[in-house]
Amino acid sequence: MSKQISKDNREYWLKKLSSKFSDKKQAIVSLHQVEINEQSQKNFPIFKKRLGIEKDLANYLKVEKDFNDYVKNYTRRLEEKKDLAKKLYAKISEKLMGWAETRKCWEWRDIPEYEIQDKLLLLTEKVENFLKDTCKRETKEAFYKSKKGKEIQTLEELEEKATDLLHSDMIGSEVLSQISQIAKKTNINMTIPQNTLKELPSK
Repeated sequence: MSKQISKDNREYWLKKLSSKFSDKKQAIVSLHQVEINEQSQKNFPIFKKRLGIEKDLANYLKVEKDFNDYVKNYTRRLEEKKDLAKKLYAKISEKLMGWAETRKCWEWRDIPEYEIQDKLLLLTEKVENFLKDTCKRETKEAFYKSKKGKEIQTLEELEEKATDLLHSDMIGSEVLSQISQIAKKTNINMTIPQNTLKELPSK
């Protein structure tokens, strides 16, 4: 009678399989990180232009600078300028929220909220950082959908295939042999001891 992999043995190989694939994917991600960072910087000006908020940001920057200069030197008209800044920023925030609803990798909770600290508006840097982070996430997502990112997709597909084998009803020795072959395709060093295969009947 054919002998299947025991529960303990199955869990052992499942953990080992997951660990090996995880290490391999992490190594590939690290290898591409510099290129992703450089591409993200190149994409940033185009990214902001595509969002259609460059003019809004430029208008807001002028108002913020004017507002801060005014606060440092005067106290009159403070509320009037504060209301104008709030109105202009609300327009930016509304556009960003609209984009967040249609982009999977956007985090709408990270969109800076309008606030005043010590009577100064300090939103420009926060918005710039949010846009850089979001641009980088989109760049990374696009990269791993490209030909260069195909290796990660292939690894994930092979990992899924190997994991499915561990949960199949196949004979244990056949399962481990096929997993060994999958590992070879990915250049993952995962040798299965011969005595392990001998202990699992193939007939």
